[in-house]
Order: sequence, then C-alpha cells, then structure tokens
Amino acid sequence: MKYVIKFSKINVLIVLTLSLFQCKDFVLIDEDNLNNPNELTQSSIDVDLLLNNIQKEAKDVYLIAAERTAELTRMEHMSGPTYKSAGNFQATSFSSMYISAYADLFIDVKNLLAITDDPESDINFSFYSGMAKVLKAYTMLTMVDLFGDIPYSEALDESNFNPKLEAGKDVYDKALALLDEAITNLGDSTRARFPNIDLYYGTAKDDDKPDLWIRAANTIKLKAYLNTNASNEINSLISTGKLIVEPDHDFKFSFSTNEINPLSRHPWFFDNYDSDGGSDYMSVNYMNLLLNDKTDLVDPRIRYYFYRQVNKDTRDTNENDCINSPKPSHYPANIPFCKLGKGYWGRNFLNNSGIPPDGLKRTVYGVYPVGGEFDADQPSNNDDGIASVSKSKGLQGAGIAPILMSSFTHFMIAEAELRLNNNPTKAKTYLDNAITLSMQTVKDFGKSVADASFEMRDADVTNYKNFVSQRWSTVNDRLKNISKEYYLALWTNGIEAYNLMRRTGFPNSDDLQPAEGENPGTWYRSFRYPSAMVDRNSSVSQKDE
Repeated sequence: MKYVIKFSKINVLIVLTLSLFQCKDFVLIDEDNLNNPNELTQSSIDVDLLLNNIQKEAKDVYLIAAERTAELTRMEHMSGPTYKSAGNFQATSFSSMYISAYADLFIDVKNLLAITDDPESDINFSFYSGMAKVLKAYTMLTMVDLFGDIPYSEALDESNFNPKLEAGKDVYDKALALLDEAITNLGDSTRARFPNIDLYYGTAKDDDKPDLWIRAANTIKLKAYLNTNASNEINSLISTGKLIVEPDHDFKFSFSTNEINPLSRHPWFFDNYDSDGGSDYMSVNYMNLLLNDKTDLVDPRIRYYFYRQVNKDTRDTNENDCINSPKPSHYPANIPFCKLGKGYWGRNFLNNSGIPPDGLKRTVYGVYPVGGEFDADQPSNNDDGIASVSKSKGLQGAGIAPILMSSFTHFMIAEAELRLNNNPTKAKTYLDNAITLSMQTVKDFGKSVADASFEMRDADVTNYKNFVSQRWSTVNDRLKNISKEYYLALWTNGIEAYNLMRRTGFPNSDDLQPAEGENPGTWYRSFRYPSAMVDRNSSVSQKDE
C-alpha cells in the first residue's frame, strides 16, 4: 500500500534543505491537489453496502418514532407528571431521529440514487433505487406525521445551511410521487440484479421481491391517503389488489439472535432481558384492555405480547408505592389504577414515582414482536413464584419491527369503508379479516417457543370474534369498535396508533387511563421540533409549548 504524507510548512522547509545537500532533483508535493483518503468518492461507493445502511437507518427512524408515539397513546408506559416532563417530549426528545432521517438516511439515499438512477451507468440498479425510495418516502411521511411542516426541498442543498419549512401537505405529495417512482423502479424487469441483502423481505425468493416491495409501497400510500381522507385514491388502491393483505406480504424489519459483532437483537429485548431485568414498564392501560375489555374473555394475544416474571401483585410498597393508595378521584370507575392482578406488573400513565429495584419482577415484553419469552405461567412452577428474564429466554431477541402488517391493511380498509364510503357491511368483513390475521400472525410468530397448554387455539379466536361481532351489532359507534381493535393489534407500533387516534378520536377516555395527576397539560397533536433542527437552522422557529 502506498501512503501519502502531508507536510507542514516547517517540515517542507526541512525536507527541501536536506534534499539540496543530497540530490539535485526533488519533487515538491502540492497539498491542494491531494485527494482526502478519508472522503469517499462516488466511484468508490459500494451500492450494496450503502443500501444496507439505508435499510438500517430507516429502521432506526421507525423505532424511535414508534416508541415515543406508543408512550403518548398509552400503548406503552410514559413517566410523569406531565406531557412536557423531562424525558418525555422536550425539544431534545426527537433529535436522534431527526439526525437519523436527515444526516444519515436522506443523504445516503441521495448518494445512492446518484449512482443507481444515472442514465449513463452500465448497470441497471433499478431495484436498488426502488427500495431506497420506498424507505425514504416512508420516513418523509413519518416526519410529517410527527411534526407537520418540515424542511425538505432545500434540506439537502449543500450550500443552504438554513433550509425553510415546507408545508406538510406538499411533503406528503412528494412522498407519494416518490413511491410512484419506486413502483416503476421495482417493476423494471431489465434490472441487472437484486441487492445482496434485504432486511425487510430477506427470506423471500428474488422472483417474489418485486411484488412484495410494490405491495409495501402501495400500502404506505394507503395509510397516507387514509390520513388525508382521500377516498377515491383509497378505492383505486384496493382495486389493484397490490396491497399487503397476507402475512407473507408483511413489511417488517427482522432482527437476529446475534449479541456481539454486531449486536442485532431487537433493542427492546436487549434492554429488558439482560442481567438487571426489565428497564421498561409495561402500560397498565394497555394490559388492562387485553385483560378486561371483553368482560371475562381475555385477549389470546396477551401471553405473546407480555411476559410476567411473577405470578401475583407485590404487597411491598417499596416495590410499588401505589398499591395501597386510593384511586384518584378523576379516574372513571371502569379504569384500573395501579394493580391488575395475577402478576401483570406495570405502571400508570404519567406516573412520577421513583424507580424501585423491581427489574426482575415487573412485566416485560413477550415473544411478539420483540423476540422475548412466551408467557406460560412460568412463575407458578417456581417455589418463590418468580421466573425472571435472561438473555437466553424465548426467541433471544430475534424479533421484528412491525411496520406494516397484513392485519393493519384490513383495519385501515375497514375504517375507510365505514368512515369514508359509509359501507358498514364491507367494513365488518374487513374487520373480521383483520382480527383473524392479527391473531394468526402473533400465534405463528411465537409458535416455536409457545407452550402447547397455553398457546392460542382456534376456539379462542372464534370466541373473540364472536364478542366483537356482538358488540358491533349493539354499539352504535362502530368506528370506535374498529379503532379499538386496530389499537390492540398494533402492539409496539405507536406511529399508526397515533395516526389512528388523530383520525378517529378512538380509543378515547372511555377506555384510556388518565394521567395520575389531574393537570398533565395538553396532549400533543403535533410534536415540538427537534432541538437538532431548531438550534442549527435559523429559518425554523420552535413551536409554542
């Protein structure tokens, strides 16, 4: 290997002096004409490695957005006492997501497309372009869903350090146009080859991937059109038949069991199944809906969603300080406070208490979708009633990020048929299909670690659907029915729960746990801008508190 050494002016003088004494001929290297070995040129970019990076960056944006919105929608626990409390939704809360989107993904997509969309290229990289555009468009929509108006058209201009905000509607339109481009790229049969690694549809055969990625692109369009009440466009998409409608079509990022070099386990498994136990509290609100929303009928997904480390509630106030406290007066009678029984150990919404040493006792994520343990009443088989987590439990972190699952599509169409098309008969058909698909997906995902005595049975699904049908026929508000069932199927995907609540208003206070304190502040219909955006961009002013 050849090395080029840069010299300071002093060193150059020394070398010149020595050279005059040693030889007549010498060459002075002009530093201004040297290429920086630390800066990649376009010709040196490996498109496969760059696309791999884009796939991971899109996952990073999803995970941050999904977790924060899951907290706001009470799907997961959020500490208190207010929405603006430190650690909740401060300006710094989304800075890492903003950086992942703009400084990483958007730049990498730009660099990739400069190669893959180059008409002078000798290789047709159309499929690479299609995948990158799908992931970029999804990220664009997510940023608008969370923040509204964002920098976009000027954001990647290297000469503009203060890009102006662009209307969210316009960015939505550009994302939809980008998805149309992606669909054309993905369907190009003259492509040279497929990428070496596909982290979303990696187990599919190459011949099936164009159809799968096109379905993903169309389903991203479906959710965008639903958010904007575009009924004609939704109906057109449904008529194509090219949506995510079966489990084999699911758009998800897959993790593995690898712990080091690199760490590729689901990060929420890693955070909750290490030697110190759970680092996250499960939401009392969400567990209660699975346990008690349908009278004596327990949701059969609960053993897949959650893993209990103990089989009964603690009686020690040092472990849970609310167990002997009365329910706050502003809590509705049907909403639980603190305790759920049978070891479902979580926290109330916007609870402001300190953290006790309960990491090896609190309820944690289960097998779906984080790749944890299946709940088979394990604590009951131990003398001390405790069966704590460990890194070897369950699927050992080989979970998924459920970005757009087949059940989601059917729920979205059910909502559109009822809310936009005023067709309750079609809506009910799609609702039934959605529930069936959600149950089947969860069951199949946990099948390899599920205990036969506790796993989901066909009869459980039938009983559940019968209850939903009975509620459908007796409850006037059918939109609430669809919304609640979609919410329960979305486990860990707070992005779509957030969009759902803003579109429909459900689930609402009839089912959701209020804050522990009476004055939590205003629920965010749009988040404050990341400090990484505002602090570095004089064209953007922070939103009001």
